[in-house]
This record gives sequence, structure tokens and C-alpha cells, in this order.
Amino acid sequence: MILQFWLASILLVIIACALLTLPFIRRYKNDRQSDRRNQLNRALYDVRLAELEADEAQDIIVDKKTLLTELQHNLLDDISDNQPKAVYKNSKMLWLPAIFVVIFGSYAIYWSVGAYQQVDSWQSVLQRYPDLQNRLFNDRANRPSEQDLRDIMLGLRTQLSYQDNDPDGWLLYSRLALLFRDSDAASDAINKAYQLDPSSIEIRLVYIQMKMQSGDPDSQVQAESLLNKVLKDYPEDLEAWSMYAFMALEREDYATAIQRWQKMQTLVAQDSQQAATLRDSIAYAQQQLNAAKNSTDVDSQVDTPDDSMEEKIAPVGEVYQVEIAIDKQVIIPQNGFLFVYAQAVAGPPMPIAAIKMPLPDFPVRVELSDANAMMEGVKLSNYPNFIIKARISTGSNINNSAGQWQGQSGEISAGEKEPIQVVVSELLQ
Repeated sequence: MILQFWLASILLVIIACALLTLPFIRRYKNDRQSDRRNQLNRALYDVRLAELEADEAQDIIVDKKTLLTELQHNLLDDISDNQPKAVYKNSKMLWLPAIFVVIFGSYAIYWSVGAYQQVDSWQSVLQRYPDLQNRLFNDRANRPSEQDLRDIMLGLRTQLSYQDNDPDGWLLYSRLALLFRDSDAASDAINKAYQLDPSSIEIRLVYIQMKMQSGDPDSQVQAESLLNKVLKDYPEDLEAWSMYAFMALEREDYATAIQRWQKMQTLVAQDSQQAATLRDSIAYAQQQLNAAKNSTDVDSQVDTPDDSMEEKIAPVGEVYQVEIAIDKQVIIPQNGFLFVYAQAVAGPPMPIAAIKMPLPDFPVRVELSDANAMMEGVKLSNYPNFIIKARISTGSNINNSAGQWQGQSGEISAGEKEPIQVVVSELLQ
């Protein structure tokens, strides 16, 4: 494609140079014709003059002087020689510098204000695309960076422009667009994938997810209907059940969410990390139910989150180091707990990942990763931006917020390598 661009640009420059030199060529032809006409007139003048000399010798003419004057006047009328030779020689070479100006000026302007750098970068990405794709799918030990994912997205979009009948390609492009918060591109891509392969469960689930995130009530009703059909076709699909439970959670229908999570518990091993996450999710929803039943006496709730939050869990995926300090005015209870959790910047209030531990000595450093996820299918790595909160609680129930101390980080981008600073300084009312 680069070769085609340069060939086209060279052709356009040649056409511009040809149009530029056309007036000079016409002038040159006119001047040549004028020179030939003048030479012919001078030759005729010499012939006529010789005839007059011959007639005079034969005493045929009487007034040679008058005839000679008339012949000279006729010659002057027929000869056009108004431009000096020096001026003519200089002006006829003006086309050469003009061509240089067109050629070098055109490419210099394009180099400075054109899209050459972007095109060059695009071509570089296309050359590296097969290797990036191989690393993404086959090299689990070497996770691609954010820039690598953007390059894969660009290369994939270019490939799809030539092969637009690839449903898996459109599905991957939709997921990458979701990762970078480009909801319009994600929606267009998954719609295209769904049109090409409406029976694929992966495509159906992402299509339903886009409907859920649209914010349109009609789309969300349609999403639930489509999800019911998926569960009829695939009654043991964990991702579908997870979306089904999350759908109820977003509506704050905690009882329904608990029922759906309990269904998921029958599909996983009870000693697995998934089972622990489900127990935490059920505990969270149960707390919300209890709080709604007795909003005037939240301290009477007897509902403790599963102790699996306190266990030491091996990190999974990107690990975020969180350094927690306390302000001088904070009063630390003798017996209490420290809750550290991540929340989406623009999303549901439910924590994405959380850690609960007995009150440590401050400052303290903890680690958050996908291993601390609160719900199946909702991982910290799914969010490009989030915040981290730290709360000191007098009991094991984080919902008893009155009188607790809390701190919050700024907005964090996915893949942050530097330790995240959180200072506990706010007294909750």
C-alpha cells in the first residue's frame, strides 16, 4: 500500500510539472515559428533586392530609391522582433526552477503537515501484527502491554477491512474496544459478529453485555430475554450465570442475585477459588438485604462475610501494591478490621476486589489482584480505571459505616507499577 501511495504521488507531481511547463512549451513553439517566419521574410527581401539590382542594370526601373524604400517598409511590417535576445534566452529557462519548486515544495509540505508519520507507524504495526497476535494467544508468560494491545487492535481492524466476514475477529475487536472504553466501536463490532454467527455463545454473551451496558431500559430488557435463551441452550455456562446474577445485582434485587449465585455454587468445586468468590458475593448481597430490612439498626445485623477474604491468596494477573497510612486524627479501635477494596470509577458500588484483615500496624502494604475478585466473571483486570479505598471498621461488617474511618486513592490506570498511596483520614457519618 505504501508503494501504491508513492507511485500515485509521483504521478500527481509529474502531472503538475507538465501543466506548469505547458505555457513555456507553447511560448517556445510560437517563438520558433516567429523566427522561421522572419528568416523567410528576410530571404524574400534579399531575393527582391537582387531583382531590383538586376532591373536597374538593365535600365528597366526608373526610381530605384522609391522601390527600395517601399521594400524595406514591407520587411519591417512582416518581421516581429520586439524582444531582445538576452531577455528571451533568460526567460525561456524559467520552467526549470519552477519544476524544482513544485517537486521539493510538495514533498516538504507533505512531510511537515501530512500523515506520513501516522502511515509509517501503521505500516510498522502491520509488519509486527502476526508476532503480536502470537504473543497474545500463545505466550501466556509474556503479557502484552497496553501499547501492544492498541497495536493489535489497529492491525486487527485493518485485517477486518479486507476480511469482514470473520465473526471471531469482530468478537476480539469488540473485546479490545471494551478494554479501552470505546463503547461505540465495541457495539458496532459485536453487532457485526452477531450478524455473522448468532449461534456462538461467546458472541452472544458479549452482545448481551453490550445491551446491559447501554443504559437503555429497552436494551436491558432485551438483554435479559437473550440471556434466558442462552441459559436454556447452555444451562451450565458459568459466565452466563454470572452475568445473570450481576444483572439482578445492578437492579438491587439481592434475593434473586443470591439465588443465581447459589445455582453457580452447584457448578463449581466447593474448595475452588470460584466457590470462595461466590460465598463472598452471597455474603455481600445478604448484608444488603439485612440492611434494607432494618435500616434504623444496622449494628444488629448478624451477617459476617466469609472468612476466605482474610486468607492469604496467591496473586493472579496484575498485582497492585497499596500502601496505607493513617492521619494523626484517626482513632484506631482496639479490636477491628481493615478493609481494602477496589471500585470502578463509573460503575456499580459493589467492590471489584477486596481484602479483609485484622487491624495491622500502620503504615501497611497490601496486594490486590484478580485473586481477590468479589464476583465470578468480574475481575480487576477488566477495568482500565478504578479507585482503591481503605476503611477501618470496628466490626467485621463493612456496611456499618457510621463512625468508621476511610481513605481513598486517586483514579488508577490499569497496569500501574508504582505503589498506590491511600491515607485514611475521613470520618464517615
